[in-house]
Amino acid sequence: MSKRRSDLPKRVYEKGGAYWHVRAEGKKRIWTRLSTIRDGLPALYRALADMEQADQARDSMAALIADWLAEVGSRHSVKTQANDAYQTRTISESFQEFRAQEVTAPAIVEFLKHFSDKPRTYNAYRSMLRELMRFAEEKGYRPPGTNPVDSLKTMSVKARTRYITDSEVRRIKVAVMYGDDGKRTRSGHTICALIDMAYLTGQRIGDLLSLRWSDVGKQGIAFQPAKTEGSTGAQVLIAWTQRLRDVVDRLRALPNQSPDFVFCTLQGQPYTYSGASTAWKRAVKRAGVKDCHFHDLRGKALTDVDRGRGIMEAQRMGAHSTQSQTADYVRHKRALKVDATR
Repeated sequence: MSKRRSDLPKRVYEKGGAYWHVRAEGKKRIWTRLSTIRDGLPALYRALADMEQADQARDSMAALIADWLAEVGSRHSVKTQANDAYQTRTISESFQEFRAQEVTAPAIVEFLKHFSDKPRTYNAYRSMLRELMRFAEEKGYRPPGTNPVDSLKTMSVKARTRYITDSEVRRIKVAVMYGDDGKRTRSGHTICALIDMAYLTGQRIGDLLSLRWSDVGKQGIAFQPAKTEGSTGAQVLIAWTQRLRDVVDRLRALPNQSPDFVFCTLQGQPYTYSGASTAWKRAVKRAGVKDCHFHDLRGKALTDVDRGRGIMEAQRMGAHSTQSQTADYVRHKRALKVDATR
């Protein structure tokens, strides 16, 4: 049976002939053996000092981030994991001198100043820091309800209005096929097919890269968007058109095609987000197309579907739970046509 002596340090108890330190981790109580009672108080204080030094390393920002990546980040999509790794590396370098409990709102404000001219990046880092501080509370490294990010406002972000024209898409595809030296690129056919499928299906790059041949069926191509998997669970089946069949046939005919993944490298391995993203960015630069993201292909697809078949059809393609989500993609891409009052 454990008992607490008034002359012992905080959270230290006697149990089974030894001194134990007890700390809370959520609803659990973690017992750490320090020393035997017969060795006396000096041994207790030495063990307590060693444990506190180890605790300082465990609740450092670098250690906290490593734990978060392993326990939380590992469950994210491939694309999100790549973003997580980049953001947390920057945060870890900037807060390397800090323990989790020492991170304050002013320190975060000073860090976020570097991104004040980039609202989306600013908000992304703010969101990541908020999540890390929440995780620190969960681990018991900060008192509950002390997240310093909660008091910091997000920056307003101007809605993206970029619409890629058909001509720009063609130029980018040509640039995918030919490198800076004017010679054909080895991955050109695969990346071109990726671009075509992104437009024809309106799906995100992460969902395209995780597509398997088992998802390609008689009725069309079935997608389980990663963004809806943990929420609404919405799925979308893109029915066959001749152009979509042609893209799939081109992919099937590629050498070293994987029996599992639709988009793969020349070695038959699944294409990574970083690999596909790099190929896209290089092609956009060679094509001389300005301010163009791969995700703009999704905006182009939903806009064109909205224009031709209505927003409800665009909503289905986007696997959105509300039309307002779809409107975020299409409402700023083109002027709304309306008749005059009279």
